[in-house]
Formats: sequence, C-alpha cells, structure tokens
Amino acid sequence: MITIAVTGGIGAGKSTVTDYLISKGYTVIDADKMSREMTGPGGKAMPYILEHFGPDFIKEDGSLDRGKMRDLVFQEPKYKAILEEGTTKVVLEDIEKIKEEKASEGEKALFFDIPLLFETRQEGNYDQVWVVTADHDLRKQRVMARDNIDPAIIDLIIGSQADENKKTSSADVILINNGTIEELLKEVDYVLSTI
Repeated sequence: MITIAVTGGIGAGKSTVTDYLISKGYTVIDADKMSREMTGPGGKAMPYILEHFGPDFIKEDGSLDRGKMRDLVFQEPKYKAILEEGTTKVVLEDIEKIKEEKASEGEKALFFDIPLLFETRQEGNYDQVWVVTADHDLRKQRVMARDNIDPAIIDLIIGSQADENKKTSSADVILINNGTIEELLKEVDYVLSTI
C-alpha cells in the first residue's frame, strides 16, 4: 500500500484536491475531521481541554469553542503547544492505527489530508508528500471570502505555518493553485497517472 500525505497552508486549495480524490474513489483520511471529532461534544480530547484551558473554551453543547481557541493560540503561541499535546499527538497516533488497518484490508493507495504535516514533523511517515501551494495574497483573499476571518488573524495563521519554501523543497509533488480549479484538477489527474 502506498501512503500519500496531502498538505498545504490555509487557503492553498488542499481541500479542493482531497475532495477531488474522494470523488474519484480514493480513500482520504482527514486529520482535521479527526481533530474536530475529538473536540466535539463528548470527544476524547474534551477532558484535556477543560483541564488545561478551563470552561471558557467549551461551548454549551460540550464542544470546543474553536474560534476562541484559534484566537488564543495564534495570539499567544505558548498555548499552541499545550493544545497540540492533547489533540494533534492523539490524532497522529490514530493515523498510525488507520494505516495498519487499511494495509491489512488490502488497500492499494491511502491518502491523508494533513494541514500541519510539516509543523508536526510527520512528513517522513508517508511514501509521498503532495504540497498544494498558492501565492500568499491569493490565499489570504480566499480565506477572507470563505471564513470571514480578520485579515490580521489570517496573517498570524499563515505566519505560524511552515514556510512554503520548506514545504515545496521537501515535497514529492507540488500542485500550484494560482489559476482555476480546472487547472488544479488537471494537475492532480496528471500526478495520479504517474503513480
């Protein structure tokens, strides 16, 4: 089984690529979704969140207040490491279990959607790394239009993510997303034809 990590900074178009892979019948494991489930009502990370951040970061339904947490960790980076200890680390352990399960089921190719692949230094745990990238200003415009986030927060998020040059220099495949979605998906089709 070949394992492929797909990553890219906020607004680069990584989700467009992974959604397309799913539409073509590939299995894509979404690390962000795993993290959201962990921090949803009754999620296994919620006792950790309560203990380390207090009830102010928990919504009435028992889930993590993601907006409040995002603002905290990107304005005060020391809290990011505390959050990652109780969430990211657990997701990475779960990913290794999924790899073993899928390999035993005879899966031929398994994709992983991992936004913070380089930040968590996990790039060496996959057979291939695909990096989706786009120009900084274009990424910022996309996030502002999609999420209505304060531009200053977007800059903090982009600044906290691994440097684009580091990502692309370590990638097996670089998908440049400065044009149309059709152009990006054509690039994906080409890469799929080579593996």
